[in-house]
Amino acid sequence: MVRTFIVIAAALGLTACERNGDQNGVDSGTCGSPADLISALQGAALQSPRVGQPATVEAVVVGAFTQGLGGVFLQEEQADRDGDPMTSEGLFVQIEGATPNVSVGDVVRVHGRVAELGEERTSLTALVELNQLRVCGKVDELPQSALLEEAPLMAEDWEAHEGMRLAIDPAVTVIANDSLMRRGELVVSLNGRQFQPTEIALPGAEAEAVAADNQRARVTLDDGSAAAEMPARIAWLPRQPGIDHTYRIGSEIRDVAGVLDQRDGRYRLHVDAPLDVRHAERPESAPEVDGTLRLATMNVLNYFNGDGKGGGFPTARGATTAEELTRQRAKLMSALKAMDADIYALTEVENDGYERRSAIEELTFRLNQSRGRRGEYDYVRFPGTQLGGDQISVAFLYRPRKVKLVGAAVTITDPPFDRGNRAPLAQTFEDAKSGGRFTIVVNHFKSKGCQDASGANQDRGDGQSCYNALRVDAARSLSAWLATHPTGTIDSDVLIVGDLNAYSKEDPIRLLGESGFTLANDERSYSFSWGGASGTLDHVLVTASVRAQLRGLAHWHINADELPEFDYNLDNKPRSADARLFRSDPFRSADHDPVIVGLDIAPEPVQPTEPADEAAEGAEPTAAPPA
Repeated sequence: MVRTFIVIAAALGLTACERNGDQNGVDSGTCGSPADLISALQGAALQSPRVGQPATVEAVVVGAFTQGLGGVFLQEEQADRDGDPMTSEGLFVQIEGATPNVSVGDVVRVHGRVAELGEERTSLTALVELNQLRVCGKVDELPQSALLEEAPLMAEDWEAHEGMRLAIDPAVTVIANDSLMRRGELVVSLNGRQFQPTEIALPGAEAEAVAADNQRARVTLDDGSAAAEMPARIAWLPRQPGIDHTYRIGSEIRDVAGVLDQRDGRYRLHVDAPLDVRHAERPESAPEVDGTLRLATMNVLNYFNGDGKGGGFPTARGATTAEELTRQRAKLMSALKAMDADIYALTEVENDGYERRSAIEELTFRLNQSRGRRGEYDYVRFPGTQLGGDQISVAFLYRPRKVKLVGAAVTITDPPFDRGNRAPLAQTFEDAKSGGRFTIVVNHFKSKGCQDASGANQDRGDGQSCYNALRVDAARSLSAWLATHPTGTIDSDVLIVGDLNAYSKEDPIRLLGESGFTLANDERSYSFSWGGASGTLDHVLVTASVRAQLRGLAHWHINADELPEFDYNLDNKPRSADARLFRSDPFRSADHDPVIVGLDIAPEPVQPTEPADEAAEGAEPTAAPPA
């Protein structure tokens, strides 16, 4: 590597330090004089052994982010490396005040105080409170990048490269895209799609181990800016996000390289060139499942229709304008129509009754309209003004020519369904062809958000988050209620469906399993993505008799993997960007993926005829009289 000494100048806005050296005997001002090694400042632990002490460093600028991050990243030249693979050769230099004219490839000499920026164990080693920055020259070739060839086995494996240029050899998988449009970030994994710990492991120690494995294998690809507003352009993307460039979760990215940072609790790679992205394919068609009856359950993400006459906005949830409602409805109709279900079990529908212009009435009307068949679908009416006391409720749509209602729909609003857990809705149906009867109860348990959580509902740190106790109460009460045959039909064919806000290994789901309901989901299935991990919140649990009649189950991944900006919302979305983001298609019609189930419902068993004479029952046959 050749260093050309062209410029030797004090940085603008910085006071030149005295040339008698710092307390460690290092000359802080003269280019080429002895300096502290970055590896010594970094050390082999998660934090520097020199925190609070003055230091002088002379190294190459490998990342210039004075406008975006308020500083630059320096990396030692090859000759100055210590050869220890556990000590980083890179360092962040925080620059306050006037911005000096430095660029990538410059050799600079800086003097300041060693500090850790951020929280304990997730902090960035840096040089701060500079009193000198001097440009000493320029190199014709940047220091060699560190190479990461597999997922790290411990956090220290990332720490060993903090502040350095880093190249990742294997392809990485996109696992979170919700901050791409807002902050220019994608979270990627070196071990493929990651699952919620309690989706695949029991709460507690097992889940903690999965969570640790997930964290070690992920890094955030960043744009070198700390700005929170939507960037006009994300420079490191080969194409800007849009309908044809979706950046779905599951997409692969190759030849990833940049400068490794640690900020806001994450390791971040500030990418310096457009990457090779292989976009995950969208499932354009709803999955096929066998069976003569088709059931779909879906969280419709707060379908509120104002006053039903084009006004009444903003509503408590959902669309804030009539225009947004039109867009939301178009996406939902596209999804519902494509699923072609005989029964829809929906959650997050506005709880405004069952009369004309109610949300459920309009959903049904619009679905019939989209199919061009008036009266093809009807909706189940609960015999009351509304279902429970929450702003949102659950609901059924059904095809009268395929299934008939048996009796009235029923609910339970006693605790724990009076607050938090929404009131469930149970309805018995009869297969119009076979005459077989079955009962479905659609549910929406309390979410995992920790607002106002107290006592037993606080996060216990076992991976199940807040309000697990309330969801457990809901599962226990639900199974006890169903054991009473609340619809009046004594039939063992029962399905529990809906958004239970609990992953597959969590307490509520396992309690329902102990009560006789089998989880019909496949292993490692998912309907939702949160925090870089996928998992199933939307479940189908069945009794043993239904299990024997289940012909197929599939998740249609139209929502969980998609960019949130593909939805109907117009808030904080420039019209110029919306033109390439919005389509009246199923993708991001909500935030949960729908689940589609295929059933063959057997005819009702023939009841045995009661014997006419109890005395004759079980008696030995009488011998014939002699001739």
